[in-house]
Amino acid sequence: MPVAELPGTLATIAATRDWAALEAVCDEHALDVGGDLARRLMDVLDQVPDEELRARPRLLLAWVAAYHAVSGPHAGGPRPFLHHYADTGTRLAAAMDLDAETSVATLVAVGTAAVTGLRLRGATAEAEELGERLTARAARLRALPGADPEPHPGRLALQRGLTRSLAGDFPGAVEFYRQAYERATSEPGTAATALNAAANLAMVFAHLGHGALAGRWLDRMRGFEPPAERVRSPLTAGGAIAEGWDALDRHDEAGVASRLEVTGDGTGQLEVWPFVAALVFAHGLHLGDPVTALAHLGALPLAHAPALVGQGAACQVIRRAHVDLLIATGRPTRALRLIKESDPHGTWLALPAARLRLLNGEYEAVRAMTSRTSWHETASRRDVRQVLLLKAVAALRMGDRDEARRSLVLLRHVRPPDEVLSLASLSPEDRDEVLRLGDVPLTDEAAHRLARARPVFPDRVELVELTNREQLVLTELEAGLTVAEVARKLVVSVNTVRTQVKSAYRKLGASTREGALMRARELGVL
Repeated sequence: MPVAELPGTLATIAATRDWAALEAVCDEHALDVGGDLARRLMDVLDQVPDEELRARPRLLLAWVAAYHAVSGPHAGGPRPFLHHYADTGTRLAAAMDLDAETSVATLVAVGTAAVTGLRLRGATAEAEELGERLTARAARLRALPGADPEPHPGRLALQRGLTRSLAGDFPGAVEFYRQAYERATSEPGTAATALNAAANLAMVFAHLGHGALAGRWLDRMRGFEPPAERVRSPLTAGGAIAEGWDALDRHDEAGVASRLEVTGDGTGQLEVWPFVAALVFAHGLHLGDPVTALAHLGALPLAHAPALVGQGAACQVIRRAHVDLLIATGRPTRALRLIKESDPHGTWLALPAARLRLLNGEYEAVRAMTSRTSWHETASRRDVRQVLLLKAVAALRMGDRDEARRSLVLLRHVRPPDEVLSLASLSPEDRDEVLRLGDVPLTDEAAHRLARARPVFPDRVELVELTNREQLVLTELEAGLTVAEVARKLVVSVNTVRTQVKSAYRKLGASTREGALMRARELGVL
């Protein structure tokens, strides 16, 4: 139904009390009306008897949408509506037997609101479990003769894609987003779902450094009419993130800044905030001020549910940003400790781990590490470009120019000529040597931006690596125990503890307990 016909239709519904017709109108328009139309819709919804509201729970969700449309924009962006919507869906789902629900439309509307509520609390696993139950039930209902039409095909798949994105399962997310897009584009009047799916596909591919794939989904996203202003941010944020990554890869400072004005700094209540945060920290590392970015990193977790911050994509984004920024600000030992405490074998930390070894002069280790991770299926394409460059630099420092050339040949397969970020991540000296050695295509604009790039990481670092036993002994000494007490606690000889203490002191460049503990705290060993 065209929006222009809504006033007359709502007047007729109010006069005839045709609540089934009201339900159909709400299914189609509740999320895209604003101003006076939203007020009229809310007036009609206020006339619905309680028993009809209990029988038609989708009307309650429509009332939430109309209420927030009438209330106008909030300083918190989409936060008030999203939480009100999710809380309502959670209450409705708790009062229903979703496994016995006979209406596909009600099952999906209430179920997806409840899924959103679980995600907002950081219960990502439970959200995916509920999404799976809803998918199975909806499939059975659709197969029945006379099944009611589903107002927003693809909505459930879209929500499952978002759940998988936040869980860090990007292949699964892509699969569900594709399903959502295909289902939504097969039916009229479902542009919002298709737009959101395209934007989030662009976001995931851009996050993983697949610029060409991200660009294709951005083109599809731009083919839709812009949504209503009040829902534009959550529907299109993924596209803005993808555009920001494209600008960052090209070292386009103005382009990144303009996109961050749209997405915010990661503290807002967009559900895709971890992907906003990844772009924010990468911008701070490569084009901004790493010290300021490190300070922001400490504030970010306070803005979101602790359970969500500690898992999935959010955890990986925060840990990776912390490691990169520690290296950039001259705290390599702290960065190494964080890698070892996180996931030392995870591909998402392979690049900073290799960078630390290169900066510490461990060139053979770099070649071994990069050979294992360069083409792993879960590795970010953006990371792969930098890993290949680190491998080339390590080979050059070992005098193996042929190995360096082979890495640069591989680089050409994963790096477009207008990309600057990977080369800008090298020191100016290493960058110049790489460019002299191999045919690394650069557009004129890329060459110009590369020439202006500032150094990101130190030229050299000194890592202090204690053994697990040395670190344990130092921890006990810090707690105030004597050498003899440490020996008794660890069930070893006093001489063994003294040997470990001497080794730790030597590595820390200290001769006393106080000096060693102070140095250990400075380096982040303790």
